[in-house]
Amino acid sequence: MLKAKLNLRPLKVKLIIAALFTCSLLSSQDTKLIRSFDLPFEPVSASIDRQGYLYFASIDGVIEKYSIEGELQYHFSPQKKATPSLIEAWQGLRVFVYYQGFQEYLFLNRFLTDSERYNLDRFDISQFNGLVTLSADNNLWLINSNNLILSKIDLNSGETLLENYLTLSLDSKQIKPAFIKEYQNLLFISDENQGILVFDNLGNYVETLRAPNNGFFSFSKNQMITIRDNKIFLTDIYSKTTREIGTANLSYQIVFMENNQIIALSGKTVQVLDIN
Repeated sequence: MLKAKLNLRPLKVKLIIAALFTCSLLSSQDTKLIRSFDLPFEPVSASIDRQGYLYFASIDGVIEKYSIEGELQYHFSPQKKATPSLIEAWQGLRVFVYYQGFQEYLFLNRFLTDSERYNLDRFDISQFNGLVTLSADNNLWLINSNNLILSKIDLNSGETLLENYLTLSLDSKQIKPAFIKEYQNLLFISDENQGILVFDNLGNYVETLRAPNNGFFSFSKNQMITIRDNKIFLTDIYSKTTREIGTANLSYQIVFMENNQIIALSGKTVQVLDIN
């Protein structure tokens, strides 16, 4: 496979940025608390799969799977303690877990039985330190915080499929990537200062969503769910309109949405909220 170098000219990027418009904020919607349940630890990362099951990871690497009713399904306790930086469970049959501190990743099956743990050193990457996530075509997206290169790597062969030098396409000196996720054939990278950067499936910069965010975000249908200043926001990724969701004003760290219900994490407590 040919290696693609994908860079955008500065003039083209300026025209794209000039054409963007800020999300319009619609009226707030209220919520009603349906249920809540407590976890045995305060999660550092979390995910939700297509069946609505929730996955929470502790600081020492314990991962637990829960139903939306709060029933524990499966428990994973690693032999090597490490803090999971990211969990992706959208595939359903397997769960991707990335450890930035060790630059390692592994896969869990739906019963939370683990695979071998893999180190990024197996790929031809120099001085990597950053975020990694699973792509829809079962490869890896990587954003290197050292040199701000966005790349995709073949999970099996280790070949670099594409690279985008963000220093040539963005004002990347101000970018501090906080979270990364692929959704609907687009790649989203959050930056608490600028918003959420959007790239196409070839790694080309598309736009910046000015959605309020604290770094973490999730999706439901065409909506991106974000948090800012103890408030929950739903932003349509195509129309750019944003709705504010009224809550009990708890300090939420992570939010998901499933069947018109908000699942929000505050400390060790998970709340399930119905949108009125």
